[in-house]
Order: sequence, then C-alpha cells, then structure tokens
Amino acid sequence: MKIDYLQIINNFVKNTKTSSVAAEGINETIKTASEAKNMQQTNTSASQNTVLNQNIDVRFNAINRMEQAKLIKELLNLPKDIEELFSFLMYKNISAETLETLLKQNQKLNTALIKQTLEENSKESLNKLLKLFQQAPGGTQNTEQIKEILTLLSQVIPKKDASAQEILTNLTLLYLPWLPLSEKQDIEIRFEKRESKEEEESEQTVLVIYITTINLGRFKISIILNKDCSVKIEIECFETEKADCELRLKGRLDRHETPLRASNQAEYLEKILKGINEQTRKDKINAKTELFISQQKEPSEESKREVIISPAKDVSPVLVITAQKITKIILETDEKISLLERRQEMVPKEN
Repeated sequence: MKIDYLQIINNFVKNTKTSSVAAEGINETIKTASEAKNMQQTNTSASQNTVLNQNIDVRFNAINRMEQAKLIKELLNLPKDIEELFSFLMYKNISAETLETLLKQNQKLNTALIKQTLEENSKESLNKLLKLFQQAPGGTQNTEQIKEILTLLSQVIPKKDASAQEILTNLTLLYLPWLPLSEKQDIEIRFEKRESKEEEESEQTVLVIYITTINLGRFKISIILNKDCSVKIEIECFETEKADCELRLKGRLDRHETPLRASNQAEYLEKILKGINEQTRKDKINAKTELFISQQKEPSEESKREVIISPAKDVSPVLVITAQKITKIILETDEKISLLERRQEMVPKEN
C-alpha cells in the first residue's frame, strides 16, 4: 500500500484552524473567497493519524516547483492571489468590491501586520509538518519532500528582526508561480528617496525591486505611486555581457552559436512590456510604463539613494501588488527562454 503524503499534508491544511491574525486587537481568519463561502469541516484527522502509524512502505509522489508554491500558500492558509491577502488584511473581507477599492484608493498597510500574519499562520503548519516528519516510516525517500517543504517555509517566513524590505521580498516570493527560484534567479525589494515631481521641495519614497534573471540580465523596477493612485513604472534592464550584445548587434553569430536569449532579447523585452501593460489594464491599475536598456552591468551608485524602512512602515498595497505582477511576468519569460534553449540544444547540429 502506498500513501500520498502530499495529500495528507493538504488534508492537514484543510482541517487546520487558521492561526489568528492580530490587527488592533481583533483576531481573524484568512480564507480565500471560495473558502469563506464554503465553511465546511471534515473529520479525517483520526484516520490520518492511523495511516501515519502503520509500518508500511511509503513513497512520495514527486511534485514540481509550481505545485510546491501552491502547497506552501495552502500550508500558510493564504489566499490564492496577493490582492486577496491585502483585501483581507485591510478590510477583513475578500469581495469584488473590496478588491476594486484596494486598487483605486491610496491607502496604506503596516508591513509589521504582514510579518505577524506570516509568522502566526506558519506556527501550526510547521508543528504539523514536524510531527508528520517524525512519524513517517524510515527511508530517505519518505522524508525528503517534507524536509524540502520545511526548508522552503523557513526561507519565506520573515526573520524576527526583518526589515520592511525583507518582509515584502518574502511576500513577493510566496506569490510567484513556483518555489524555489532557479539557482541564478533572485529578487530583492528596496526603497529609494527621490524628489517629488508633484510637489516642489518634497521627497517621495519609491519602491524598487531588483530582479536577476538567467537569460535577460538584471532588472531594476522603480514603482512610483502618485496622489491620484496612478502608478509610474520605470523598467531598467542591464546587460549581463556587453560582448554578447555587440556580437548580436553586428550579426556575427549563427543560429547554433547565438544563445536564444541574445538573438531575441529585444523581442522578449517587448513581450515583457506588453505583458505588464496588459496586466495593469486587467487589474484596472492606471499605470504608465517606461523601459530603458543599459549596457552597464549594474545601476550606477550615483543614481541610488536607498533608504532602510523600519518594519512598522506603512506601504501602499498598489505598489506591492504591481511589483509582484511585474516580477511574475519577467521570471516567467526567463523560464520560457531557458526551456526553449534546452530544446534547442537537443536539436542535432548541421555539419
């Protein structure tokens, strides 16, 4: 008899009483919209414990990175989409009306509440996973997947002394399509101070997300929220290899010598820009997007005025939601290029 431990973990999640989310002394439970409508409880814990105690051969069904990302959110009792999470944290409700209000009003949320939510919602799930790990029958194959899930959870839960930047970086990771990221991929959220163009002698804090890709270089995305809740998005793409760029422009490399990312980089950047514009329209975010391509490897130090934001800092959900959507589009494009390159490598070369 074989047992699907991942199904057992999912059943644990469904039967777990969600940890409390403290906000101004009010304890609430995070649920997705569908879960809120269907508050049905099952009583399978007893049978699960019986199964776990059986001394039989158990093997995991392998899951991919997309399934892992979905499972992590379920373990943390988080809604499917990041805007649903912000809707609940701000309005204690998830509905079409609150989601629309969220993106149209210039409201802010304390990042400490996000951290507290992730911490509290992780405690019970971590305890159950540890118990599951301890009760699993012997054999490395039986426990490797649980160990990997525990590792992923530890990576996405903010540390005790996490800054607002780290909290929002972890939150963005949680809402990417897969976990973990590929080895050479990375994201990091920061904040910069800039002179406000809306008010004289005034500064504004800009949310900046750095995205490192395998195939398209490094991106710096600056997201600026205006007073009317419109968003300005500045996308800077930094070349990873200047030599490849020059060779590509001069057309010196043939089909088998040119990396797919080099021969089609301009096309992929155009697709990214189109994808971002389509996503912001779909989300009804009033956004203006600009794309810059630089042959520098990194942003110049002179152009950076980074500031450290305390965990108690209030941030606009619109900025974070926009950053998450852009990150998703860029990394999905990066993954597609890697897949196409692997397929290209499998094609026999002509002699």
